[in-house]
Amino acid sequence: MASSKVAILGAGLAGLSAAYHLETDYDLYEAEERPGGLCRSLQFDGFTFDSAVHVLYSRDDYAVGLIRHLLGEELLTIERSSWVFSHGVHTLYPFQANTYGLPAQVRAECILGLFAAKQAEPGRTDPPTSFGDWIQRTFGAGIAEHFMIPMNRKIWGVDPEEMGWEWVIGRIPVPRLEEVVQGALEARSTQHGPNAVFWYPAHGGMESLARAFLPLVEPVQLQARVVKVQPDEHAIAFADGRERRYEKLISSAPLPQLVGMIAGAPEPVRQAAAALRSNRVFAVHLGIDRPGLSDKHWVYYPEPQFVFQRISIPSNFAPGLAPPGASSITAEVTSARHWRSDELIGRVVSDLQLASVLAETDRLRVAHVQELDPAYVIYRPDHREQMTVLREYLEPRSIFSCGRFGDWEYLNMDHAILSGKRAAELAAGRPLSGRHPRGH
Repeated sequence: MASSKVAILGAGLAGLSAAYHLETDYDLYEAEERPGGLCRSLQFDGFTFDSAVHVLYSRDDYAVGLIRHLLGEELLTIERSSWVFSHGVHTLYPFQANTYGLPAQVRAECILGLFAAKQAEPGRTDPPTSFGDWIQRTFGAGIAEHFMIPMNRKIWGVDPEEMGWEWVIGRIPVPRLEEVVQGALEARSTQHGPNAVFWYPAHGGMESLARAFLPLVEPVQLQARVVKVQPDEHAIAFADGRERRYEKLISSAPLPQLVGMIAGAPEPVRQAAAALRSNRVFAVHLGIDRPGLSDKHWVYYPEPQFVFQRISIPSNFAPGLAPPGASSITAEVTSARHWRSDELIGRVVSDLQLASVLAETDRLRVAHVQELDPAYVIYRPDHREQMTVLREYLEPRSIFSCGRFGDWEYLNMDHAILSGKRAAELAAGRPLSGRHPRGH
């Protein structure tokens, strides 16, 4: 049986990053027909679509340096234009800092609710009981009712009361009280949040980032689907009947899938993997036969009359993502329902007309539904406990899991790259720099 020092399962960003950072022999396997994972872009009749809103930004100096090294002059710097549509008007994102333009009663409820929450804050010593509780404590009843609760219910597909809250730190902007009041009294143009300025590849969509790794790593073995992992024998088996031994295994496969492939995994480990939750998102990609459809990058829709929670305008991200004289839209719909493609496209188009994004006279040049399952990790209150069980079983057996669904964390693309680097370091037993381009 053939063997390798390190076997890497999955050639998404985390797996590619692990390969890039390893300083030893490895084999890189991908179950699909091409690498990239969630970073792959789709192309139809001159339109390019990412699977959802994919933008690059990072607070980590190493990740910034590596991304700039990979994309170089292809990296565009863009000032974000993101909005919320509710009560029939657009307000600047984040909602909590920009309620000017909403009905006076809504603004009053948001400010008064925040004041009440701030007054109750000094006496609290107990941690929040859920994500929903964190929202109420942090923003008060008004902001919770008019945006935070309905928006997050649409994004995740579950009630925020059913979710843990620790993951929100650094992810959801929490403006100061004076910023909220000022944002209710006057219109502002300042963008809040870590991606107020973001990067995007000049050509080819976000898949260009994944492709930039390929000259620097060993060739990816495509359509290599692993069906069995034998930790005691340090062996993997593929769907085509091949087997391969390894010394260390790095996997970016979803954890429930990975544990399901492990022969003899004990029941507590299987239960921990089965307890992990995620949602399913349908990305509806539309090519529109009209230029200049919108000047925005993306818009959130918290209200229930719209089936989508967010739309983005890919044609505004980079030149060439739509043909001349055309625009593009991606609408994201979180749903447990099995939509027929034609039914979902019809509903999205109808709701886009309701929101005055599309006109009845607009002609579709492309209409495609992409199903993402899993799409987002849903944090249960016992998330950390389940992850501890899984890591304490996998890592002593030289199995190192990484990436959004390998770490089972809400990772951005820079985090996925860093997660792959961490897995490579665990496999190597020491820090790895990866600072120098590597060719093989």
